[in-house]
Amino acid sequence: MRVTAKLMKERKWAFCLIFFVLCFNPLFYFWAGDISLKDKCMSWIICTVSGLAFSCLDLFLKKRGEKIYLSLFFLLSLVPNLVVWSYLYLSDLYMKRDMFWVIFNSNITESTEYVQQFITWPFFLTAFIYIGLGLGFILKTNSRQAIPVGKFPLIFTFSILIILTDISLQYLSQAIPTLEFYKSYLLFRKEFYVFEKEKKLRMQLTTEVHCMLPDSTKHTFIILLGESTTTCHMGIYGYFRKTTPRMESRRKELAIFTDVITPDTHTYGVMQKTLTFANHKYPEYYKEKASVVELFNAAGFETYWIANNPILDKWGASYGVIAQGVHQISDVSLSKKPDEIVLNDLKKILENNESGKNKAIFIHLMGSHHAYHSRYTKPFEHFDHKEAHDLADLDFRDDKIKQTIDEYDNSILYGDFVFDSILKELEKTGESAYLLFFSDHGEEVFDTRAASGHLMSNVYPCQCRIPFILWRSERYKAENPDIVIDTSRPYSIEDVIYSISTLSKLEYVDNDQRFSIFSPEYQLPGKRLVGTEDYEEILKK
Repeated sequence: MRVTAKLMKERKWAFCLIFFVLCFNPLFYFWAGDISLKDKCMSWIICTVSGLAFSCLDLFLKKRGEKIYLSLFFLLSLVPNLVVWSYLYLSDLYMKRDMFWVIFNSNITESTEYVQQFITWPFFLTAFIYIGLGLGFILKTNSRQAIPVGKFPLIFTFSILIILTDISLQYLSQAIPTLEFYKSYLLFRKEFYVFEKEKKLRMQLTTEVHCMLPDSTKHTFIILLGESTTTCHMGIYGYFRKTTPRMESRRKELAIFTDVITPDTHTYGVMQKTLTFANHKYPEYYKEKASVVELFNAAGFETYWIANNPILDKWGASYGVIAQGVHQISDVSLSKKPDEIVLNDLKKILENNESGKNKAIFIHLMGSHHAYHSRYTKPFEHFDHKEAHDLADLDFRDDKIKQTIDEYDNSILYGDFVFDSILKELEKTGESAYLLFFSDHGEEVFDTRAASGHLMSNVYPCQCRIPFILWRSERYKAENPDIVIDTSRPYSIEDVIYSISTLSKLEYVDNDQRFSIFSPEYQLPGKRLVGTEDYEEILKK
């Protein structure tokens, strides 16, 4: 008994480290608005039991072995615990697997911008305290004796079983950020391996597609993909600031759809649906059926992808495999410049008529992705709440938040310029043409709460509402009088592949015109989901 008491006393700093690491985030769960009281209590129980299991394993080690065990335990916890704490501090939400996957799926540029915008002084202070306490506990540990495994096999076995159970059961692992982080990463790598395999299989997909456009006319179609652009901050959709003056000047030329939403609030989830036949009901169609790029290829189009949103490198999102299916890729994202950089490549594509084929051009912009101030050039630093005094004084809005809103609105103003510039280049061709513009998802910019970004949990309306705007040349209109333009139709862009098919006169086996917003056969959608939430329920928030 005396030996046991001495042993436990020797281990006090080791036990302090283990429980400090495991209970660090639960200390702040009172911030989390998406965790019930029951789950908060369960998290404490899970972390306590897990702490006892890891502490029991420590009893079997001494001196150097214990130092290595505790150092690894602490180092492996460092990134997951601080990342989860930072997300909890910023959003009042607990970081779950879908957000870990967003981090793993982000390119270097997006990750850098995340750090610049969201890693503030409270994070550095917390990191300093966390690292200081952890290292202090490790340095103080100096156990001279240990209990042999052979004498207490049940304690050792039960400790291992508890830890393995934590890892294997999702409900248990999500309560321990370190376990969930690395478990999620392994699952992500497994999915990435499947993606690489899928890339090879996709090359073998064959789809018979017929283009019903007249051969006598040259056609050029542009699908313009925005980023983090919400209608809540667009003047043409009723926002009080004139953020879209160029669109306003073209109002009569444009079909401006007013009830279109995104199926997700993060780019990779949206793009996997919009570029393929995948949807909430049939996510497997992403791998099993053709993409919109492959439809255009099969129909005899020359296909192009101009990327200022970097999805084509090895760090890119998994939907990059779709983009890589085009005939010509122009990745201008490495220059890290605002979106007008796409214009040079677009001009070259539009001027090149050697093949004589119809063209389908995909342009993926950085749009209004954070950091907002880096999304526009100096001439577009237009909105200033200090001069105009035009932003409402809500309880959660301080001067810094208002400046962020100014920056976001400036990015929308710049995006309006880019849209107009692309359209001018298309008009110069004089061809039968259309330009379809929509954003992958919206953005919350301190509109109704103290939150900014496009969080995947606790979604609010501005994160869902996106612009969906169509321009058609006069020649195209004359050729295609059957295209239905009803701008009040409710729609989700998870079905946009059908709408693009209608506009492009593509016919194939899987084409179901009930899902096309431009078709006479269009049917009202049922429940429109954003992630796992019903859009009608989101509107009630």
